[in-house]
Amino acid sequence: MCLAIPAKVISIEKNLAKVDIAGVLRKVDVRLLEDLKIGDYILVHAGFGIEKINKREAKETLKILEGI
Repeated sequence: MCLAIPAKVISIEKNLAKVDIAGVLRKVDVRLLEDLKIGDYILVHAGFGIEKINKREAKETLKILEGI
């Protein structure tokens, strides 16, 4: 089973983005994503941004993960 975690994009520099994952800041590779903007929500897996998602979906998923 694979798990991707929702994250909010804080800054972008070339192929790396600083993201906020439930209050923890990380740098992830975002070269797989097109048209990425600051404030977008993405799914992060193994250090890579793999998909853009909407804010509602991100918040719901984080709430579920916090309950585990």
